[in-house]
This record gives sequence, C-alpha cells and structure tokens, in this order.
Amino acid sequence: MATTIEPTVADILIRSRNTVLDILEERGYDVTAYRSIAPDQILTLATGHSRALDVIVPRREGSNAPCERAYVVYQIQERIRNRLPTFLRDLYSVPADPAGVNQVARTDDVIVLLNEPAEHDAFAKAALQQWQTAKARLAFFHIKQVVVHPGRHTLVPPHRKLTSEEAEAEMRRWHLTAKSQLPLIKHSDIQSRVLGLVPGDMVEVLRPSPTAGVARVLRICAA
Repeated sequence: MATTIEPTVADILIRSRNTVLDILEERGYDVTAYRSIAPDQILTLATGHSRALDVIVPRREGSNAPCERAYVVYQIQERIRNRLPTFLRDLYSVPADPAGVNQVARTDDVIVLLNEPAEHDAFAKAALQQWQTAKARLAFFHIKQVVVHPGRHTLVPPHRKLTSEEAEAEMRRWHLTAKSQLPLIKHSDIQSRVLGLVPGDMVEVLRPSPTAGVARVLRICAA
C-alpha cells in the first residue's frame, strides 16, 4: 500500500477491522489483544509489509470454537482470482511475515479479506475444496463486505450455529433420520461464511412471523 492512505480506504480498513474482530469473537475466539489497537496504529500497519495487518487469535477458554486459533489474512494489495491455486499453495507453505514466525496452518480457522468480489465461483469452489480434501476451514470476503457486519443488517434474520450437542437434540426432537431432511443453506452463503459453517453444520434462523412473532427455522449447511 502507499505510505499515504486515502480517507475512504482508511475508513474501510478501520471499520472492517472492528467487524472482523466481532465475527471472530462470535465464533469463539479471544480477540482481546486486538481490541486495544487504535485506528492510527491500524493505518500504520497498513503501510508496512503486505501481511502486517493479519490477525491471529486463540480459542477463547470454554468456547465452542472449532479450531485452536483463527487467522485473518489481508490479501488486499493485489487480486488473486486468476492465480488462486498458487495463492492457496503459498498461503499454507510460506510464512506471513519477513521474520518467518507466523504461518497459516490447515488446522486454523482462516478468513481471507480480498480487494475483489468474493462471490465469484472460484472462491466458493476453492473454500469448499479445502474442506473436502484437507478439512481446512477457509472463507473469503471482499473487505467492503465486512465494513458493516453482514449478520446484523435489519433485513437479515438472526443466524446461530448450533453445537453438535444441540444439533443432535434437534434431530431427536423432530424425529429426523438424516440432516438432509432439513432445508439447506449453501456453504458459499455470506451468513455461512460469517458463522464459519462447513457442510453438515446445523444453523438456527429466527424469522419474523405474522402469527407467532418469531418463527424458528433449522437449516443444514451444504455444498
């Protein structure tokens, strides 16, 4: 990035940073160390090496986070869609910092922030393939998508990932023999990406209902 950051870019960096920390916290990770980083410090990091903004946080004690740690990768200096296989190979094999200390692992819960549309099929297929072949959790977002929390929009009903125990209880409660009997939510859906869902995860959606006030709907994450 340039040493001088345009005001609009600075605004995106600062606001998206807060949203990403909120998403990680909701997934069950301890983001305390990053909450104290001031906006001017974020902008200073943005003028450093290409991955200086990366976030690495551990699982919060007692949480249901799926991984020991989460890793947010800032890939905003150049577009990667046309070289996605190379990017993914380097992501898991090349250290993120000049000192060679920080390294993304396939056991991490990974979010990649892009400066290009994340809805392209290439990113959805890549994330799904990583899960299917290596059980690696990976989600892509255009950085502008997380300036405001996608799950807190007034027109978006609340979504919550159920724990495995809760999911099993729901299967018994509704006498279901297979998760496929429930409605689906795509792995590539932005709410799935926010929650960090993988195929087979069950999610609770609370929709407004003219008769019941709130209608509780269960969905299964699917490829």
